[in-house]
Amino acid sequence: MPKKKQYRYSTGETIEADVEDLKRLLRENQEYLDNYLDLYSSLEDDEYVARGNGFCDRKFSDDFIEGQIAKYRTRIAELERWLRD
Repeated sequence: MPKKKQYRYSTGETIEADVEDLKRLLRENQEYLDNYLDLYSSLEDDEYVARGNGFCDRKFSDDFIEGQIAKYRTRIAELERWLRD
């Protein structure tokens, strides 16, 4: 069984993971990022189109979505760096 290591995101959150966990987290975070990018591109004139991807049907503010996009881009970069190390 692969040994798990402790990792710390730049946000301060820590996780314990092995390589397979990191790969899974990378896939999940990429999916979240893709969902937020898709959601952001669908917002026009303060409208929100309901989606079947787990997002609720309320309007998110542009600032919230931009913050989530930045968060997931940072996490993806950190996960990719940990996988290279």
